[in-house]
Amino acid sequence: YKACHPALLTTPNALPIEAWVLDVSPNGVRLRVPNPVRIGAAVRVEAQELLLFGTITHCEQIDGAYSVGLALSRSLEVLADMEKLNESLFVEPEPA
Repeated sequence: YKACHPALLTTPNALPIEAWVLDVSPNGVRLRVPNPVRIGAAVRVEAQELLLFGTITHCEQIDGAYSVGLALSRSLEVLADMEKLNESLFVEPEPA
């Protein structure tokens, strides 16, 4: 789906980069970033309630920024759902 959400892109041993999530599909994500990102880099993307992990597949300069393609290595994880699951796992059972 088309998107336009602010995000943080993190690569190993580097500070997070501000990014915009432009497109999301079951297998990948397209981002807009201010600086180039190395193809093949393992990355983490945090956007709103999304946490994404994957590998950079392409990086192309467009209109003073860079369009970056990310192949997902893990499914999209909705942080709110993970939090609910955590809460349900740590609920004390009621005495019988």
